[in-house]
Amino acid sequence: MKKLIVITVALVTLATTNSLAISGFGSSFGNLATAKAMGQGKGTFGVGVGIADAKSVIGWFNYGLSEYVDGRMKLGLVDADDDAEITFGADFKYQFWSVNGAVANPLDMAVGGFLEYVDYGPVSALQVGGQLIGSYPFRLQNGTTLSPYGRFNIRLEDWNGEHKGVKTSDSELEFGLNGGVAWQVSPTVNVYGEFQIDGNDGIFLGIDFSVL
Repeated sequence: MKKLIVITVALVTLATTNSLAISGFGSSFGNLATAKAMGQGKGTFGVGVGIADAKSVIGWFNYGLSEYVDGRMKLGLVDADDDAEITFGADFKYQFWSVNGAVANPLDMAVGGFLEYVDYGPVSALQVGGQLIGSYPFRLQNGTTLSPYGRFNIRLEDWNGEHKGVKTSDSELEFGLNGGVAWQVSPTVNVYGEFQIDGNDGIFLGIDFSVL
């Protein structure tokens, strides 16, 4: 429990320290995942909501491409300034550290990449970047598992739009931070809650179910 408190405080402190430096469109999906890979051939289906600067309803399918690599497809509906639009994305992660592996590491750690696209009508945005995810599983007395996690991402945001009849476009390098907790309610169900600071600041909640 002491480790859980220390990790949670560290994530909140890091987010507060960096909050003024983070801008951009930000993610409509959040992270809603730990660093732990599912394993080859396993799959989950998840749904969630984002209560952020741009509210969103999202869904995803996550599949274990190999023992340590997961790939995820994401689709959502995002509402910015009372204008709801469809957004889609994809990401992958490679778990290179494992707490419970043959060699015990201090954390589960994964590295990967992602992309997201949304078209708001007058403005469209494409984000492509890399991510680093860390988490640690705590086995509780009731048999469930609580895993605090954090994700740092760095990305290129490319947007195109029109303002007062003049077309404009720009590309910017941005970064963001997510921190939260995953609760493994059962072997087939996980619940997530996290904060996000990356230009679309807010809270994301989700749940996923094993389907493969």
